[in-house]
Amino acid sequence: MTEVDFYVLDATDEDAVLRTACRVAQKAWEQGLRVYILADTDEDAARIDDLLWTFQQDSFVPHERWHGVGDSNTIDELLGGDSADIVPKFSTESAGDAQPMAANKLMARVLIGTTTQLPAMPELLINLGAAVPEWFAQCPRVVEIVGAAAHRKAAGRQRYRAYREQGVPLRTHEV
Repeated sequence: MTEVDFYVLDATDEDAVLRTACRVAQKAWEQGLRVYILADTDEDAARIDDLLWTFQQDSFVPHERWHGVGDSNTIDELLGGDSADIVPKFSTESAGDAQPMAANKLMARVLIGTTTQLPAMPELLINLGAAVPEWFAQCPRVVEIVGAAAHRKAAGRQRYRAYREQGVPLRTHEV
């Protein structure tokens, strides 16, 4: 059964929601999870895309924009969804020497989009949208990030009620 975590922020700053999404995506990526970040608008998707490059000085989360099935920009689509086993990657962390690394640690396991057309088997959905996607139950985990701005709180309450009415286990975290 899908589990939903609500991260309730005390910041009214819109970027706080996106920075929190970046931190959650980074943690999930470090655990080797496939992540889909669902935004309401292309502008929001572009902002989260930019932030994933810059939100922390010493880290990088491989990510790509997702435009739907057949999107030729995604490695998993090009390689039939099994890129972690096919594409060798190397790290140069050790004094300039190339060291083999698990490919799934370098592949873009984080996809960002506005389409409700799911990428192949996301293990975590980070929903930045105003509504609950009707297919949310296809993801084992969902993260909802609720900012302190009035419109964010109202939309978050509606999403919370929608999940509760469907009997989904809910957890709330004050951030």
